[in-house]
Amino acid sequence: MALFGDIPRAARARFAEVNASGGVHGHPIELVIGDDRYEPERTPAVVEELLGLDDLLGFALCVGTPPHLTVVDRLAALSVPDLAVVTGAASLADPERPAMFIANPPYAANARVLGGAVAGGRGGVITYDTDFGRDWARGFAEGRGGPTSVRFLRPGEVDDAAIGASIDAMAAAGVDAILLAVQPDHEVAAIRRGHAIGLRPRWLVAFVDTVIAQLGALAEGVIGSHWLHMAEASSHPAIVDHRRLLAERAPDVSVSGSSLGGHALADLIVELLRRAGPSPTRERLSAAYATLDGGWASPLMRVAPRKHPTRPVIFDDVELLEVVDGAWTPLEGRARG
Repeated sequence: MALFGDIPRAARARFAEVNASGGVHGHPIELVIGDDRYEPERTPAVVEELLGLDDLLGFALCVGTPPHLTVVDRLAALSVPDLAVVTGAASLADPERPAMFIANPPYAANARVLGGAVAGGRGGVITYDTDFGRDWARGFAEGRGGPTSVRFLRPGEVDDAAIGASIDAMAAAGVDAILLAVQPDHEVAAIRRGHAIGLRPRWLVAFVDTVIAQLGALAEGVIGSHWLHMAEASSHPAIVDHRRLLAERAPDVSVSGSSLGGHALADLIVELLRRAGPSPTRERLSAAYATLDGGWASPLMRVAPRKHPTRPVIFDDVELLEVVDGAWTPLEGRARG
């Protein structure tokens, strides 16, 4: 999961820029990064070490569902702010936790939006045999409202042969739309395989990063969704500014969905600290989270964050996108999950 390390690195670059301008209410932001190697058995010890730091205000940008499930109740019991956990899993999207929220739209809600974009007919899903994959498959079937063929792949055993066999099975099932909820390289391999055997469904992807760059002309018409503006083939002013930030303050970090997410979520944390006031405490930071009402957004965000009334969720809608002339373009406006 090393790619996701660009999330805190991009956030740290944004915080450094804020600090250079005087910080928030005169206070600099210090981001301390603990590495559990995405191994859940290591996470509790890393968290306990960080909890022992002087003046620790809270946690932010913790990556991954399995690791965070080992500590979320511990942080909640201590009323420690647990901001923008990088996941969309149902296991962390419920129940409500007053000082904790996830960074991504819930996977099932996101998939429901994508399914609604290609409702009717017979759909297919290729994804992992994990809670992550089951969230995507369930949401897509609900959004389509029709029969759905699902191919579950075992993580760690996904290769071109497994992808090819899955695409062949989708062709035999007569699907007219396929959601690929696997890593971008495997999404690309699946679409290439489909074209090679003459399969022409509507292609939908859970991860939009690098699809255009890898597929070129074959990416035309692919459907995705996101709460962020995307870097690929984009001259959006916020993307231009993001490239500048990395060039100046994190030249070892490549522009990607991970770096964009880190920058955008850092903007959110800065806004929460601003709302927490000149003497921030954990209680005031948690209270600031409760004020998110959709009236503020980072320039990088397509969707404004809003505290959900009963769930630890700030993005419960996404914008549908389609590749048109080599760029991600809004398909039909925002759609709710």
